[in-house]
Amino acid sequence: MASYGQQKLDTLALQEASIESFRIPIPAIRASGAVTIISKELLQNGMSPDIEDAVNVIPGVKMETRGIGGSRRIQMRSSGLRSPFAVRNVHMLSNGFVLTSASGSSPLEMWNPQWLERLEVLLGPTGALLGGGYGGALIGHSLPRFESIPDGHSVSWRTHVSTTGNLSADLPTLASDVGFSYDLKKANQHVRVNTQWTTNPGYRAQESNDKRMMEYHQRWVSKSGQKRHVWIGHLNATWDLPGSITAESALENPQQAPGLAFDAHVERERTWIGWSHRIEEGDRKNGLWLFAQLSDKTNPYGTSPFYQGFKTESEYNGSARWWRAQSYAIGGRYVLTWDQSVIGRFERLQINERDLIAELTTPRYDLVSMTSNVWMGTGVRLESDNDFVLDAQLGIEWMDRNTVGTFFDSSIPSRPYNEDYQMIRPAPRLSLSFPLQATASAFIQYAEGTSHPNSFELVDPETNDLYDLLPERCQALEFGAKGALSTESKLNSSWSLNAYGQKIRDAIASVEGENDGVTIQNVAGLRMTGLEGQWKGEAVFGPLQSVRVHLHGSVNRHHFERVAEHLPGTPLHTAGASVTYQHRRWTWKLANRWNDRTPLRNNQSAWAPAYARLDAHVSRKFRGGDIRIGIRNALNAQYSNWLQVNGFGGKFYNPAPGRTFWFSLKMDLSQ
Repeated sequence: MASYGQQKLDTLALQEASIESFRIPIPAIRASGAVTIISKELLQNGMSPDIEDAVNVIPGVKMETRGIGGSRRIQMRSSGLRSPFAVRNVHMLSNGFVLTSASGSSPLEMWNPQWLERLEVLLGPTGALLGGGYGGALIGHSLPRFESIPDGHSVSWRTHVSTTGNLSADLPTLASDVGFSYDLKKANQHVRVNTQWTTNPGYRAQESNDKRMMEYHQRWVSKSGQKRHVWIGHLNATWDLPGSITAESALENPQQAPGLAFDAHVERERTWIGWSHRIEEGDRKNGLWLFAQLSDKTNPYGTSPFYQGFKTESEYNGSARWWRAQSYAIGGRYVLTWDQSVIGRFERLQINERDLIAELTTPRYDLVSMTSNVWMGTGVRLESDNDFVLDAQLGIEWMDRNTVGTFFDSSIPSRPYNEDYQMIRPAPRLSLSFPLQATASAFIQYAEGTSHPNSFELVDPETNDLYDLLPERCQALEFGAKGALSTESKLNSSWSLNAYGQKIRDAIASVEGENDGVTIQNVAGLRMTGLEGQWKGEAVFGPLQSVRVHLHGSVNRHHFERVAEHLPGTPLHTAGASVTYQHRRWTWKLANRWNDRTPLRNNQSAWAPAYARLDAHVSRKFRGGDIRIGIRNALNAQYSNWLQVNGFGGKFYNPAPGRTFWFSLKMDLSQ
């Protein structure tokens, strides 16, 4: 047992204010690194079917979508900027299952914030913690704690309707998201069924999206404390790809879309199953999580006759995760916890691409890629009665990818291809957290991470040649402090401040190509430095009245040595503030987010202007539910929600909708 103030804490016991991102649960106030817990109340805010609104209040995080519920891209300390689309370099876990594929892509579309109970966002390298890259980790929990659920059954229903900002008489103007959830709890068993239907016609032409999803969870808890969980799900989704436009076009006609002429879109179908088993025996805990998934993707794409194609993908992948930890008391003054982890991932991906315009021509290429990724990690944590926490962890990652297939060319009948990519690399992490006073602590940590070229970065879309990229390697040093204060006068506050520096070797970056497509290269000398901070305060005036304030901001100084003074796609500064007033069953909230100007090209010749977005909503609780009405972008700011880095011909912008209105209703039908 280790103490903090007068409270005794079991090193392996997950408290309400604890985090799991570092494998061994630890109270947030004592954890090293930049980690934020997003609560159920903030996730299930009724604002949208995406986690974008929930995570964009975290300094250092910038999530974008092309049309709410469409394509998703997330930057965590700018780590995702190499990708013009999708989610890379971020490790994703849900209910303990590893969802990130062996090649490094994370299926963020599998998450609906209205189903999440809790989300932990960890920034920085995770090589020694989870085997991920250097962006960070998203660790979600979609089920409440078993012991917190009362026996019986409940049925809940929710709906969300919003305008799209589209004033065209030819397109529908309302988007909708409808969900249904059923829970059954009997003594030692819990069953939950979730369903979701989302339809969004989009703001721009060729920006609509649809999603159908169903999940089934079943959990058992034995008298000895063993916990088992089965998770089965199916997703069927489609989202259009409008393509980027120039600054002039964005001002004159922001709803135009080069992708419209090519019916550019993605059709994605996923089916998965997961099983886990956890055992808790005093100061010893261990767990096993198995996950398997089938996925098919159809993707006609294009923005010009020079950049277009028809791609199909068939994939199956899986993961296995094992974790064990045990604590030992040393001399009545220290606690030593030792843990071991293994994560194995496998992926088989078949990719076929042909010309979209001349459909009967020979395919451009047909490839089958087999990827295996095994990570093993071990670590020790030493704590004292004086509340210092010393963590030392070492991860070793082995990755093997073999790709075989054929490339076709008009001048050469065909040419075979055989890629044999192998890498083994250690990833250490060392951190120290110590108290500054009774309610504050400081930390210092060093960590490393590796990010591999993934299956989406096999072929250059301009030439159909192979990229043959090297893996990225990151070294990061971080300092920080955090604290919390609670007084008898019902004034509560918490704060955090982090400063970091990262050096990326062989950085994988987007560069401007000869045609509309963006090509990718290894670039030397990428350095990232930044400062992130946030403060939360709450004043409680009575049992039914309170005011909450949240301030957050970041300073970003990321650059390529000898290439670019400022890293394209990263705003120089970000800031935000929100005020929430609650009185009895009513809640009013105002939230403002500001992004400074953003460089768009390596040569710094094009910049996106700074902008601020103001959101507001009011809600009222009633027996068995709540109703909410809100405004997004209340001041009608003009900005891009998906900046294209190093875009060809000045095509950088994906204009976001102006002022839109939304309405949500959530009801517990069992009451």
